[in-house]
Amino acid sequence: MTIFNIKTIITAAVVGFTLSGCGTGDEKLQRDVDLIAVDERVVLVSKKAEKQNLTQLLTIDHSRLAKKEDAELAASRVALFSDIALNTDLVAQNTLVGLDLPFRVISYAEDEQIKTMYTDAAFLQKRHNLSDTVALQNYQTKVSELVKDIPNAKAVNSQTLSHNYGIKKIESDYDFETTLSNIKRDVLKEGDTLWFINLDYKAEAKKIGKALPDATLLVFGAPAPGATAMSDFPSIGLDAFGQKVLVYVEEGKVIVAYNDIVDMSQLHYQDNALAHRVINFRLGKTLSNAVEK
Repeated sequence: MTIFNIKTIITAAVVGFTLSGCGTGDEKLQRDVDLIAVDERVVLVSKKAEKQNLTQLLTIDHSRLAKKEDAELAASRVALFSDIALNTDLVAQNTLVGLDLPFRVISYAEDEQIKTMYTDAAFLQKRHNLSDTVALQNYQTKVSELVKDIPNAKAVNSQTLSHNYGIKKIESDYDFETTLSNIKRDVLKEGDTLWFINLDYKAEAKKIGKALPDATLLVFGAPAPGATAMSDFPSIGLDAFGQKVLVYVEEGKVIVAYNDIVDMSQLHYQDNALAHRVINFRLGKTLSNAVEK
């Protein structure tokens, strides 16, 4: 099967799912009401972050970005906040924890409710086998304060989480900087994807006089396919949309790590959809092409 035919199949699947999600006037009115409620929670969390001297790196407004691409999605926004010293302490223990940093909080509409979910210290500890209890306690204190006044805010259920759960890895044939460049080039070449941020953990550590190996988190996303994938699984926007790719050096090798979207859906909902498998395939193919000579 040619790459052209593969892309045609992926496009058809995503467009078909998106068109099926058109809503009525009442649904659109409810979506507008929910957007306001979600916005209020985002503002409240942002104020909490400011009081803790956290840097707000990014807010991804899933719903409004989807609308610009003529796709529909219930209200949903995820915000990312950074603490350089804490990031550095955690990444120094296990570079892969950079895939789950910085602080992330998502607010979204589901089941006629506005919900908020976040990543807690237990998630980091179990997924990345962390042992520095001081850093983990610091993380938990800060994230708890972020959601302190948010009604019914919940951490992602990590009871069944195992070490390295849902992490896929690819070894790059290129050096670190070329790998970063190639990934951004090939992701944006797809035409429907937005690039959000590069978070350079090594550069952050250097600002506070500490050293880390090369490690950069890339965050990007395709609003229309993302809307399809999140439509019945909104909380996965915390872990999978935008899509997060960590490029790092380990024992002289450049490694590309990313979240398996099907696994993230299973963790959040004990279920998954065709759209998740389609996007998994697309992301894996794009990254493999970018890092293989």
